[in-house]
Amino acid sequence: MLPSDVATATVHLGPYLDDLGRPWSGRVTVTSSSPRVWDLTGAVLSPRPAVVELDEHGTAALRLATTDQPGFSDGAGNAVRGWTYTVTLDLDGTPAVGRTFALPGDGPAEVQLVLPVAVPDRPAPAPELADPPAAGPADAGPTDAPPVPPDEHRPRSSGPIRDLMTRRAAFRAGAVALTTAAAVAAAQQSAAAGTRNPANGPRTAAGLAPMAQVLDDDVTIGSTTNPSTLLVKSSAAGGSNGGPGIFDSTGRLVLETYQPHFNHYGESIRVELKDARAKGMLTYRAAWPTPHYPDGDYTWIAGHPTAPQSVAWLGAHFLNNDDPSSLAKNLQHGHIGFEVPDATGSLRTRLEIKFIDPLTGKIGTDKTAIRTNMADFEVQVSERGEQARLVGSDNHNRDLVWATRVGNAREPRWALRAAAGQANFELCRYQAGNVYLDSPFGVDRGTGLVTVGGGRGTAAGLKVVRNGGVAVTVTPLEPGGQGVQVTGTDTTARAYQCDVAGDALRRFVTLVDGTLQWGTGAADRDTQLYRRAPNQVGTDGGIFLRSSSTPETAATGGVLFVADGALKYRGSAGTVTTLAAA
Repeated sequence: MLPSDVATATVHLGPYLDDLGRPWSGRVTVTSSSPRVWDLTGAVLSPRPAVVELDEHGTAALRLATTDQPGFSDGAGNAVRGWTYTVTLDLDGTPAVGRTFALPGDGPAEVQLVLPVAVPDRPAPAPELADPPAAGPADAGPTDAPPVPPDEHRPRSSGPIRDLMTRRAAFRAGAVALTTAAAVAAAQQSAAAGTRNPANGPRTAAGLAPMAQVLDDDVTIGSTTNPSTLLVKSSAAGGSNGGPGIFDSTGRLVLETYQPHFNHYGESIRVELKDARAKGMLTYRAAWPTPHYPDGDYTWIAGHPTAPQSVAWLGAHFLNNDDPSSLAKNLQHGHIGFEVPDATGSLRTRLEIKFIDPLTGKIGTDKTAIRTNMADFEVQVSERGEQARLVGSDNHNRDLVWATRVGNAREPRWALRAAAGQANFELCRYQAGNVYLDSPFGVDRGTGLVTVGGGRGTAAGLKVVRNGGVAVTVTPLEPGGQGVQVTGTDTTARAYQCDVAGDALRRFVTLVDGTLQWGTGAADRDTQLYRRAPNQVGTDGGIFLRSSSTPETAATGGVLFVADGALKYRGSAGTVTTLAAA
């Protein structure tokens, strides 16, 4: 293990494959040219041959100290700089090949060392079988030109390849997949120069190529008549097989930009939809073998898929694929959307953002619609206190609306509203045609007062239905507190009223002035008790007193009662006086 403060670069070799694409087994030996001591820790680095086996992909990675950094000495105070490394590749069944090079600190941190395979002497391959030659002169001599394979077997050109392209080469104006064979051929072509590559700047050594290179030209892959696929390879070595924390084996497209937005100049990836029905989708494909999901992965597939299946789409399209002349169907599209499969395997849009007017279908809308489809919208709440929020200035209503129309066509039925101004809470109801009726329920944000029936009194009020027990409970929490208050516009306003199911009229009514009225429920109320004058209670009829025993003596005043049919009075002295005989 090198000391942590030593500057290093990683040298990659391979992959080395046979003609069938299978990884080659072998080993790499690296040796430095001189011993040295890292002065900060006293660690001694000696040029002992270090052997690294090629992995299951036919590759090897060597983390080596850069060869021109300060801090190394010979142990006697003399600086050691400018040593070299010799790397030897020994593939099974082939002669060993090697290369000596320096690893300067101003070079890239990831480099590819290209070591062509040394092929042992072997008989020349038999000529390819070809169709019989056409009739011609019998003395036609041999030709030095190699036979031309038929068109269907002729290898396709991969486009222009610059010197020293490697299997992980990337470029900022796009990307191109380069095979190992192309990398080796390009490296051999320029190995003799060993100086500079105009496209890549300084070289560290012949055959030692930076892992990332720059192409100054546009690159086209395939053609309209012969479309091709760009494949950026990855490796399982850093994934589940080797553990996620081993090293990064992911293939990537990295797009850099410093460009502010101006005339679309800030676009890093541009997908051009060449047909109004075309889709440009970013697709995720996956396969989950046993035993991860013992009961099967996808409901539309029996068992476990062995090949990747499309499980998610992200992209945009415009017109309906099946009937692009139908406005009604087109209004369902014209969006960028997220799609996942349903139970039949069909990809369904679950979240979409419209780039068309959702009423006319025309591209461009001042206020877009963001919709879900075949989906529940959930906000996962944890100890961090996540919220679903409607935000905005108190100068505007903030509404959560239940409506029947889409887009900008307003057809609300109900709205939960934080009203403009004081942001009082309201439940609003509407008639068809976006006609506001009233807010039958409201809460004053400042006082907490709850209003039922609407500020204009046009709502029906409050109905409480209770199956057993108490329907309404009011509990004042302070001495002299108030329970229920009724304010009428005149003395005939009713503070309380009740009846029996089936009654034609209210059987009992309390007016706001305290008058109590009774009736049978079938006719007008005919009995009442009211305030007649100061300190007097009056009634328009008689008062019935049920016969009772003699009451206790009152401390002040007296008690009027009926005993054995006689009307009697008992004063505060305890004397009982008969006012009327039975």
